[in-house]
Amino acid sequence: MAGIVWWEVVTAEPERFQRFHAALSGWTFAPAFADTELGADYWIVQQDGRGVGGLQRGASSDGPPRAGTRVYLGVDDLEATLAHVASLGGRVERTRTELGGDDRWFGTFLDPTGVSFGLWTEHPARG
Repeated sequence: MAGIVWWEVVTAEPERFQRFHAALSGWTFAPAFADTELGADYWIVQQDGRGVGGLQRGASSDGPPRAGTRVYLGVDDLEATLAHVASLGGRVERTRTELGGDDRWFGTFLDPTGVSFGLWTEHPARG
């Protein structure tokens, strides 16, 4: 497993987050993934014009809004890693999801304590 390859913040108030962090750090926010299967409000967090992370509106269908930072770990085999997560007592939140193009897929899971992590791969599904 590779190290951290991405981070994102999930909050019920992304507009407020943007105003605060633009003033604090000079970050800018570019809307992203509007035409993908994500169907969520999402922005790329930019520093000096370079994408450094993501911002997502917490979905109301997920129960009480969660707020916090999710890190993404790079993996070679997304499905095998998600299966391993489940075998260790974690819960898969989102199976393989394409971000567009042919080299960007992710999935998310909750560890046994309820903390959400993401897995990111450049590889298509095996088999």
